[in-house]
Amino acid sequence: MKQDIRQVSFAEYQGDITAMMLDMLHLEPQPVDIPVRRYIELDEMGVLKPFMWFDGDVAKGVALLFVSPSLRNQGIVDASTDVIWVKPEYRGNSQAFIDGIKEQLRQMGVDYWCISSRDSHPIDRFLTKNNFEPLERLYFCQL
Repeated sequence: MKQDIRQVSFAEYQGDITAMMLDMLHLEPQPVDIPVRRYIELDEMGVLKPFMWFDGDVAKGVALLFVSPSLRNQGIVDASTDVIWVKPEYRGNSQAFIDGIKEQLRQMGVDYWCISSRDSHPIDRFLTKNNFEPLERLYFCQL
């Protein structure tokens, strides 16, 4: 079967996307809802870029990225990751997913792609292997 990584419509693929997001919600430190309507609106506005990785008809991974000019330098276009998830059974060869997204982001004129991960489930080694570099540490406190 043909494998492909493509940008999709959130509305058209919301069932597959939300199913994969539900698989990862247990990693969140607080209760989280999936704002389907808002994701659809942001996709229609051109701000949200949903990517999916397929093997034939099988959805293997999802990435939801926000693409916009940098607030600090309007000459730079950033992609910030809201969600990146690959089903566990496909993680050994998920570099193809990253490479496919990178190529499409380059074609969109994106200069930098940022991804964060939970400290409790770090993906540092995977990201470093795919040429991502550490940029900052994010801290939070519950109020």
